[in-house]
Order: sequence, then C-alpha cells, then structure tokens
Amino acid sequence: MNRYRVGIYLRLSREDEKLGESGSISTQRDLLLNYIRDHNLVFVDEYVDDGVSGTTFDRPGFRRMIQDCEAKRINMIITKDTSRLGRDHIEFGYYVERYFPEHNIRYVAVSDGIDTFANNSSTDMLVFKSAFNDMYVRDISNKLRSSLYTKKRNGLFVGTYAPYGYKKRVGDIHLLDIDVEASLVVQRIFQLFVQGQGISKIADILTMEQVPTPSMTKKMNLGQKNLHYGVWSTRTIRDILTNPTYIGNLTQCRQKKINYKSHKRIHNKREDWIVSEGAVTPIISKDVFMLVQNMIESNQYHVSNRHTSELLLKGLIYCKECHHTIGFREYRQITKKYGEVTRIYGNCNYWVKRKKLNVCTPHSVNYTIIEDLVLGDLSNRILHFFKEDDVKNIVNNYILNKQRDNIHDKILELDKNIKVLQHKIDVSYQDKLDNTISLDMYKNVYHSL
Repeated sequence: MNRYRVGIYLRLSREDEKLGESGSISTQRDLLLNYIRDHNLVFVDEYVDDGVSGTTFDRPGFRRMIQDCEAKRINMIITKDTSRLGRDHIEFGYYVERYFPEHNIRYVAVSDGIDTFANNSSTDMLVFKSAFNDMYVRDISNKLRSSLYTKKRNGLFVGTYAPYGYKKRVGDIHLLDIDVEASLVVQRIFQLFVQGQGISKIADILTMEQVPTPSMTKKMNLGQKNLHYGVWSTRTIRDILTNPTYIGNLTQCRQKKINYKSHKRIHNKREDWIVSEGAVTPIISKDVFMLVQNMIESNQYHVSNRHTSELLLKGLIYCKECHHTIGFREYRQITKKYGEVTRIYGNCNYWVKRKKLNVCTPHSVNYTIIEDLVLGDLSNRILHFFKEDDVKNIVNNYILNKQRDNIHDKILELDKNIKVLQHKIDVSYQDKLDNTISLDMYKNVYHSL
C-alpha cells in the first residue's frame, strides 16, 4: 500500500469566523490530526491561512503547500471540507480535477466524505459541492451589500477608512469628525484651485512640499508603502475637489468593486452616488465648492484624434516599470524616400504628467510593432483551435453579415427619405387643389424634389 505523506490545509476567513462556519483553526487541526492517526497516515506539515477569504487562491499557506507538492514533499492533502480549500468553483475545479490528478496528489475533505482516490457517491457530487460553496459566498456578499446600502441610505458612514479630512468618531465608527490636520490640506487644495492653479500643478506643489498623501495618512501607522509613495496624483486632487462630503453632504458609493471575487474598484457614475445632506460637519463652504465645480466644468475639453482613438490596443498597454497606462500620439515625418510617413509612438502617461518628480523614465514604444506582435500571437492561438479554412469562413461570414446590415440600413434610410418626399408632394398637390399655390409654383416644387 502506498505510504501517503500528508499535508493538512487549514483556512478561516473573517466572514467564516463571524458566522461560526467551519470552526476555529485549532478545531480544524484536531479533526484532521485525528483522521491521520485513525488511517495510519504520515503527517508531514500543516499549511495555515488565517483570516483569508476563500474566493482567492493567492494565499501564502496555499502557495507554500503547492510548492511542496511540486517538490514531492507531500502527496496527499486533507481539509475539513471542500470550502476550506477554496470557494471559487473555477479555481477549485482546476486543482481538484486537473492539477492534483496530474501530480498524483490525493485530496480528502473529511466532513464532506470526499476522497479523490475512492469511487463513491460523495466524490461524484464534488462539482456540485464546489458550485454550492461559490453560491454561498455570492449569497453572503449580496446580503452584506444590501445591509451596507441601507446604512448608507440612512446617512451612516460605512467604510474601512474615513474620507480624507475626516476621522471616525471614537465610540461610533459610523459617524465622522473632522481631522484638523488633513482638513487644512483639503482647504488649501480648494484655495489653490480657486486662485487659478491647475490640478496637475496642485499635485506637484503638495508632492514637492512632502505633504502626506491620503494613502500615507491611512497606512502611516501600519508601516505599509505603495508604488511612488508620497506622490500626489491628479486623480486624488480631482476626487477631493468634486466630493460633496466637504460641504457636509456625506457621499458614499463613489466607487465599487467589480464583483465579489475581485478587489479591483471602479468609479461609479454620479447618479449612483449616495448623498446624505448635512450628515457631517462641512470643511468647505457651499459657495467655494460650487465655484470650483463651475471652474472644473468650464475647463473640461476633449481633444479628438481620429487615428489614436481607433487603436485596437488603446488602454490595454501598460508601462513595465510603474504599471501605468501608455499614451499614444501620432507623429508625421516627411522623408525623401517615402514622402510623408505616419508613426504612432507611446510614452508612460505617469511620466508625462510627473517629469520633474522622476517617478518613471522617458522610454517610448512603437505602437505598430506591439500591435503586429499581439495580432500575430492571437492568429497563432486561433489556428491552434480552429482550422485555417474555418477561420476564413468565420471572417467571410462576418464581412457578409456586416455588408448585409449596412445595405439594410441604407434601404431603411432611403425608404424614410422617399416617405418624406412623398409627403411634401402630397402637401404641395393639396395646396394646388385648394388654390393656395399656382400650377407653375406646384411644378417648381415638384421638380425641385
């Protein structure tokens, strides 16, 4: 009989702890060690992720366990149940149905009766267990979001950090008080903008003076540092200048997560904000705030560049050094051999806006080269899954459908024009019958149409 070298995996998220789900780490450990003794297995190591959500598989303990699988230090993994391994059914399915079998790893979930090396009904239900675990997280996320939304509608602050310029009230984290030091920075930002300083200039001034950024203020006591720590961004300045919270109207839901599995946040539309008037003490007067909003609106403009706006990869290419987007511009050059030549080059947007702060380097990239490489790679990947003739048929069908749609739209437009002209003829003819216009006038109108 194979001698299994066992690694036990223990996980408990903050949500599980609140709900009493799956017990504590020590409870899981006792259960799994008893299982090892009862089945005469060899215990090698334990891997723990305490306070980490099961929706992500990027966990320190889990990564270390996979490394030991690669090194063949362990060949069996035991968890209390399937949800301890993870609640994302896609990632869960990859490891249990593909990675573990390919590496000859036996997986056991004790409470669920799952054993991938045994043929039983519980193992056959593994895919449904995984889906249920994922649905459980979705359900909890929806209930939590609904609860937080209700609190926001009632004017209570809900968030990890207070808006810059405020701090959570001691004894009631749903109420905000003014942070005197940060509020002075907010007032100065508004004052500089009213005096005619642009958003980029204000960001440079605060950075040069080494004024702590909002992220520094939040993380200063935690000893954390992020990329280009201490550099004020134009986005931060604009968010402050447009936040109604500073006139006393607590504004929440300005950002949201993409979904319950992703930590990435995107900005909400203004109509989706939740604004509670008079919920906090104002830092800026309403007159100054409205003046700033009018100035921002009047200063907004849009530069249309037909060529760069139609780039296939626009917004998808990032700087390798600072991870900000690359902005592309069109350059035209007159050459003796080829005449006028158009080239599209890109620079790091962050470097362009912050040249004096040395946040990145002035490297440039040729867009055409990148696009050719990407399209070439995509073509190879497509041909790996489809035959060349099939791809040609798909493209030809797409072109034919596009042409057919264009022709159909043109027919509808011509039919509409015919109806309009016919209506004008009918009106002119009626005017002729009513002697409103003469026969010569009617003929002139008819022939002009």
